[in-house]
Amino acid sequence: MPRKAIDYKKAVIYTIKSFDSVYVGSTTNFTNRKNQHKHNIYNPNDEKYNRKLYKTIRENNFEYDIKPYKEYPCENKIQLTIEEERLRKELNADLNSQSCGTGLSKKDYNKQRSIKNKDKIAEYHKQYHIENKDKKSEYNIQYRIKNKDKMLEKAKQKTTCECGCVVIKCGLLQHKKTNKHLKLMNNC
Repeated sequence: MPRKAIDYKKAVIYTIKSFDSVYVGSTTNFTNRKNQHKHNIYNPNDEKYNRKLYKTIRENNFEYDIKPYKEYPCENKIQLTIEEERLRKELNADLNSQSCGTGLSKKDYNKQRSIKNKDKIAEYHKQYHIENKDKKSEYNIQYRIKNKDKMLEKAKQKTTCECGCVVIKCGLLQHKKTNKHLKLMNNC
């Protein structure tokens, strides 16, 4: 049977309060969502039973209040999630285990964040480089000592240039600038 389309015109952002703590959530079916929360509070076999929200409610003698904060008719899940996250921050919702997300993939979100904070990130790296210059130098020295044999072995690997000469791999670019290579390539 095909799945029923979600009607975001009926979207609601709701809060759950237990003493001074707040949780912000969103749904398109408030009655069902309220029942899911009740189930998660009382059912120890449920995987969500130990989440911060439900633990807090149980620690406060099951005293909590769940009610719609505002109706939020919108076009899609992304719009609803963005508004939910905005309200979560505005209300300092301390019972949400994680952010509501932004509707973006993690890769896109990180890309946006790094573009937005480009100056801060550059300043951090600059400061880190200044503070850890000695550590980085020591690490580089230790790396070279440890990998000396591998580096020498790699340097001794030979390859055949397009002109037909056999040269060591690390000297290939330098070889291509020589008169010998240029003459051989002109004769081809």
